[in-house]
Amino acid sequence: MFKFDPTQYSEDKLCAVKHKDGPMLVLAVAGSGKTYAITHRIAYLTEICGISPEHIVAVSFTNKAARELRQRVAKLIGKEKAARCQLSTFHAMGLEILRKHIDKLGWIKPFAIFGDDDQRRILKNICKDIHLTGPAADPTYLMRFISRVKTHHCSPLDLLPKWNPRRLTYKRIYDDYQSIRQSMNGVDFDDMIALPVELFEQFPDVLRTYEEAWQYLMIDEYQDTNALQFRLVQLLCGHQNNIMVVGDDDQAIYAFRGAESEHILNFPNMFENVEVVKFEYNFRSTRFILDAANAVIEQNETRYAKSLKTEGDDGEHIREFVCPTPEIEADFVVEQIQAQKVARNLQYRDFAILYRTNGQSTLLETALMRSSIPYRIVNSDSFSDKLEIRDLVFYMRTALSPDDELALRRIINTPRRGIGASTLEHIDLVAKSRQISFFEALKLEANGSTLAATARLKLQNFVSIIETFHARFAEKKEMLADTMEQLIEAIHFREYIQSSSNSDVQARIRMENIHKLIRQLRLFERIDGRDLMGFLAKICVEKTAASDDPLADVVTLMTLHSSKGLEFPAVYIIGCEDGLIPHANALERNEPEFLTMNMHDASNPVSATDDDNEADTKKANDPNVSSLAEERRLFYVGMTRAKKYLTLTRSATRRHNNQTEPSLPSRFLADIPEHCIERESATSEAAQRLQRETQAAADNFFAQLHDLFK
Repeated sequence: MFKFDPTQYSEDKLCAVKHKDGPMLVLAVAGSGKTYAITHRIAYLTEICGISPEHIVAVSFTNKAARELRQRVAKLIGKEKAARCQLSTFHAMGLEILRKHIDKLGWIKPFAIFGDDDQRRILKNICKDIHLTGPAADPTYLMRFISRVKTHHCSPLDLLPKWNPRRLTYKRIYDDYQSIRQSMNGVDFDDMIALPVELFEQFPDVLRTYEEAWQYLMIDEYQDTNALQFRLVQLLCGHQNNIMVVGDDDQAIYAFRGAESEHILNFPNMFENVEVVKFEYNFRSTRFILDAANAVIEQNETRYAKSLKTEGDDGEHIREFVCPTPEIEADFVVEQIQAQKVARNLQYRDFAILYRTNGQSTLLETALMRSSIPYRIVNSDSFSDKLEIRDLVFYMRTALSPDDELALRRIINTPRRGIGASTLEHIDLVAKSRQISFFEALKLEANGSTLAATARLKLQNFVSIIETFHARFAEKKEMLADTMEQLIEAIHFREYIQSSSNSDVQARIRMENIHKLIRQLRLFERIDGRDLMGFLAKICVEKTAASDDPLADVVTLMTLHSSKGLEFPAVYIIGCEDGLIPHANALERNEPEFLTMNMHDASNPVSATDDDNEADTKKANDPNVSSLAEERRLFYVGMTRAKKYLTLTRSATRRHNNQTEPSLPSRFLADIPEHCIERESATSEAAQRLQRETQAAADNFFAQLHDLFK
């Protein structure tokens, strides 16, 4: 348990831990132990200052960070007190608020949580109704547009230049989407924050209850907040302003998600009497890595003055290699991992390969598989996105609320029940003409006389299953996992999985996913009780990777964006070339920041075609579009993931538009001091093999030519 000893803290950490009232900005460089400071401040407030745990809120951005926060706080003050603190992500916190008060905004409890599939279906129907076709009706783009409107906390018109010919069309789509999702009693991912903001702005009495309850607010990774999250923070701070934000403007890399680094840069101007403390000592990396990272990031002009410091040794030099082709680069990296694993006595889990774009992983996967090296790709496949898991989640949604029309339509023929399209169209007409829900219309027609006897029987069986398990889940007399097991049996879902899988291996994997879902349900119930709505919210908010096992002995592949918050003994950053790091789009758009779509010159409305307008608008939603300053921050983040060994590779050539062209080294490489890095050309078995194969191909060609003219 927590015993406060001032001597165990450095001066900067002690200042943060003992801070009680008023706003504080903690600038924490990479690897400086900011989580340690946050958890010890929570312990100091509860154990030394006597603050009730119910008054303390600490918010992070990832589920992993929130779990770690809860675990560390529990070790300091005990599980019971830690559970009384609000320690969660922004979205989980917002969802908890909505579960208590969403009815004030016109929703009905319980409400549905819409996933990507639900959003796409709604948007496709909207586009069909207004006769919008072609690229402008792309549901993925429209989803991004709607998300940007919400995260920027603005009107759709604010994000589109006045000369855009589809300006009013996109506004109508946004308005229709908002109306439809409420009529269906559902909320999307961004609503989990947008609706609490709306609630607090419309109902000051509700806001006051949270201001009184949540008196001490801590925000981790504050540089990643978007306008919507910032507004929520503003509202919750109230008049007390007991807020501590922790972050690093040098690690602001999520502008494509709407994050605005101005929130941390301008924090001292947004709140009165802000105390600022800097954590500059890195406890992760060697001196050469930190000196190099410092030299790179110092080239950015708009930043807080700070530097990475360490009490550790110099470590090994950073290594930079240039390879003839991307294929050889991939083979070379794999060969280096094999050699370094033996020479340094490392495990595969100690290695990470980072890249700028997802497409760069393909050659790496091929090389790793050829060498029989186990690997995983982070964020490549979310467990909740598995087809069989999505199906069962839709069943749980329907069992929770049979009037959840999107979920009901999804599972009515999964597994197949032979309920045909004409039957569903008839039920749809009945629902609209009588102004009742789709499920009410189902029940009506199942016992009516307008449909054929076989169709009525199929509907009766389906309605019986839904009503039975809706009642059982609502009664909460039995374990949720047991009820779910029996639902799976009732719909013959395991048989469906076996018959719909392409192979026995695939069937076994899908069956194991079902077992994992049941295990998750049992674990959730032990901690949170028989709360099906809570479990559905958890699985929606926590998109956990199926292979997310930190102890698995595999090489980790991920984008630079995904690497933030992680660390590895040995890190390889590949593709260190202009056009990749920094990305080509950042080189094309060398503006200070590119945070909104309203970046065009409206004084020249006829200078672009409709296609150009659409391309510009879509480009604004492209995650690859960022400023040169943010690309530099991204490279800095990648470098500071390495604890001991950092290797930077690039290819001398790369294919563009089916042509091989020379590549320029990343401009960021020139910023690395010479005393920190060793630069050389890659000499690998792959390069030698390519040379031999090229020579053999040339010899064979000339031999055939000789035979032809002999």
